Amino acid sequence: MISKKLTSLSAIVLSVFSMSMVAQAQTSQTQSQRFKVGLDAGYTNTSLSANISNLVDSKYTSRDGFGINASVEMNVWKTLFVSTGISYMQRNYEFERTDSREGWYSKYNNDFISVPLLIGGYLINNPYTDNGVWVKVAGGIYAEYWAKMKIKGRYPVFPELQPDGSFPYTEVNETYDFSKNENQLRRMSMGLQGQVQLGYSLDKLDFYAGYSYLHGLTDTYKYKSPGNTKVVRNTYMISIGAAYKF
Repeated sequence: MISKKLTSLSAIVLSVFSMSMVAQAQTSQTQSQRFKVGLDAGYTNTSLSANISNLVDSKYTSRDGFGINASVEMNVWKTLFVSTGISYMQRNYEFERTDSREGWYSKYNNDFISVPLLIGGYLINNPYTDNGVWVKVAGGIYAEYWAKMKIKGRYPVFPELQPDGSFPYTEVNETYDFSKNENQLRRMSMGLQGQVQLGYSLDKLDFYAGYSYLHGLTDTYKYKSPGNTKVVRNTYMISIGAAYKF
């Protein structure tokens, strides 16, 4: 009888000990997941905010592009995090003449390398502790470097309308020479960045879709623009990606 009771007691103790060890292992695994590395890519659209009131029959229009982001995130407290990374982003736009000057345009294809610094939080679920759907928001600043600009354009040889009612045009397709920098462009700039992501956490993996908005603060040109108005780039990006937690 006593031996049976000891056997039963030993079994209960071993069961409790096993459950405790499993719980500790799960807790340790959860607590150890404080970092996340991610990679996402997608569509960009950029518009240029500029004062061109001194140019008749003129406008800037937004253009599409491509972007890719590599990010590192650290969970600092409960659902709060800080993140940084590096991004390659096409921020393209077009200048064109309208009405009687239609047909005169400049398409700018721009490559930028940017580094964001964001702080944010998870509004729905915490992927560092729970599986399932999560939503996060973040905001902060970014610094960027203008790596390359290609210009494809069509311009009149003579700026005025000819007697026969036409504009003789010439076409240009070239890469801007930043070593000469004849247009006095700023290669380094900064701005504000906001981000929203919807994702799904599955153990150490996250899959997500995101929306980012970049608002430029630095003037595109080194000289003062007409009316002392800054010429800045504003870009939004829609992307999908995956991340690994550790």
